[in-house]
Amino acid sequence: MGRLSLKQKNYLLDTHALVSWVEKKEVSPDFIEFFDMQGKKGKVLISSASIWEIALLKKKGRLDVDDLYQWKDDILAHSLAKMLDPSVADMIDSTLLPDYHKDPFDRLLIAQALNSKAVLVTRDKEISKYSVEIFWL
Repeated sequence: MGRLSLKQKNYLLDTHALVSWVEKKEVSPDFIEFFDMQGKKGKVLISSASIWEIALLKKKGRLDVDDLYQWKDDILAHSLAKMLDPSVADMIDSTLLPDYHKDPFDRLLIAQALNSKAVLVTRDKEISKYSVEIFWL
């Protein structure tokens, strides 16, 4: 799908895409610029499940975030990104997906993207096996 039509949609950031965008690491300047612009338009969605996953990564010492509450608040304050809480339907639907991907967080993000008709921003190749629209720049 072309970039022009993608700009009209909402983008749900996979956890790694969220961290990369916010920390401006492991992504291109084009990626950062594009999602900064989409964030200002209110087109960026952040799953609360991603915040939970980030908290677990912090606990395991795999992610260095001093104050996760402040980190989240700063993201929301500096963009018009919207938090997307998983619904019961999202949770159930995530269990009904084919078993291509075993990660429960990714499965939940796939279900959330499908149910909210959002593009899932991910570089995870396994996710491309699902019928969800994905994007990476």
